[in-house]
Amino acid sequence: MDTLKPQFTIGTVVNHAHYGPGRIVGYDTQFYVVLFKGETRNVPFDYKEMKGVEATGDAQLDLVKTAIREVLGDYGWIDTNLELGKRWIGGTLRLLPGKEETQPKDIPIEAFFKKIVGVREKLRVLEQKINNHAVLDVGDKAELQGYITRCYGSLTTFNALFADSSGQFKGSGGTTESVS
Repeated sequence: MDTLKPQFTIGTVVNHAHYGPGRIVGYDTQFYVVLFKGETRNVPFDYKEMKGVEATGDAQLDLVKTAIREVLGDYGWIDTNLELGKRWIGGTLRLLPGKEETQPKDIPIEAFFKKIVGVREKLRVLEQKINNHAVLDVGDKAELQGYITRCYGSLTTFNALFADSSGQFKGSGGTTESVS
């Protein structure tokens, strides 16, 4: 059996017969992952009632990139578990101020998620620097490591954003807190 290939690239704006306009945000085996007005849906590659409105990129290149990402993840060269959950793609984080006269602040969830993952990476670098530091004694290293572990624990609040639970933050107890 021939495997179906996508005709639209990631980022392409499409018009679906039932859901209206949307944007392709990924591929999932034989399906497009399409964001329609705040919700994602899987649409088969061969669905005839979806037309491209604004094409971008190269579908074959997108598949190659996805395959390379999977291989690098399999060998531990990149952390593939740090992906945003599909239900959040295209979403907005809204900060509502306590003062009536102050404007709310909207932040794309993708940007917020990148910041959270960036904090994780900086904490990992700090952890390595502490563990390999030539002057710090074992007690000082343990104390500083304790602060880092508590930081991870504070970040468990954001575990609901992760697509894969293995990418979530773990606190000092080694467990994750998931807020759905």
